[in-house]
Amino acid sequence: MSSKQSTYQASPVNASSCSTSTAAAAAKETAVGGSTPTEQDILRKPWKHIGYRGYSDFLASDNDFFVLRRFNTLNVRIALLLQDELAALESELSEMDANYSNKDAVDINNGTLRCDQEDRIELLEEIRQKLRHYNEFILQQTAMKKYQSTPLRVVKFIRNWHHNHDYSAINKVEQEYLEAEKDLISIAAKDKMPVRQLIDQSRRLRTLSIWKQNNPDTPDHDAPYVTYYSDKRIDSFASGIIVAIGVIMLIAPLWILQFLAGSVHKLIVITLFVFVFLIILSIAMAAKPFEALGATAAYAAVLMVFLQFGNSSS
Repeated sequence: MSSKQSTYQASPVNASSCSTSTAAAAAKETAVGGSTPTEQDILRKPWKHIGYRGYSDFLASDNDFFVLRRFNTLNVRIALLLQDELAALESELSEMDANYSNKDAVDINNGTLRCDQEDRIELLEEIRQKLRHYNEFILQQTAMKKYQSTPLRVVKFIRNWHHNHDYSAINKVEQEYLEAEKDLISIAAKDKMPVRQLIDQSRRLRTLSIWKQNNPDTPDHDAPYVTYYSDKRIDSFASGIIVAIGVIMLIAPLWILQFLAGSVHKLIVITLFVFVFLIILSIAMAAKPFEALGATAAYAAVLMVFLQFGNSSS
């Protein structure tokens, strides 16, 4: 799905202000009458008639648009803070243990937890709570790292939505999270085949009319600017390309080898096809190295069997 740029120029609105007079005026309008806003009303006051409700509907219309910040630097800083707090408590516990173990001090039983010293019990309880918080935070960060970075094209689509509404539907300060492009993550990104990714990267291929589909739920204020495309159709087309390439890679060398006479020429053809096959597996299908090598070895074995069969028949 992509968002097309608008052609109108709406009147500027100071959407960043939070004046009580605006809220009072809106409440007064609501009390007077609940008439449906006209197109001109929406153009003049997108912050009122669209706002976060319309923005949320747009972001929820496609999983790729569910984009949030990772706050990577802040998370690292908080992790360092928690780590330092635990390190300080650890040092305090070590010092306390050393004092209680001092031969010149009063004999204290350091071999019990049930009858331990009150101050050490309190310190261990504080460490337990801090350690639990720290471990939960680290596990959260491990999960956060698994989210994919948001492609730049998706960020551009979302910016286009703001452009279509003169950057006034949402508070301008609250749009600034889109500027942190390297810190954005896709919450519900779908794993896509490399062929599909190539299609998405090409604006011409991605916006072909054969992918278009109607969405009756599109709000009137977004209908002129937003176009929906069928993921199912694009995925089917990408799968068809992969199947066609696979068939060509299997059949083409057999026919070529059949019309070649010398073994050297046949080996050259086999080498070229095996090399191309390995590249396709590694790039176009995103196979792991060992998987790609295994599949390539099987492919080479098939071609070598056909080579030997051709030599024996001749």
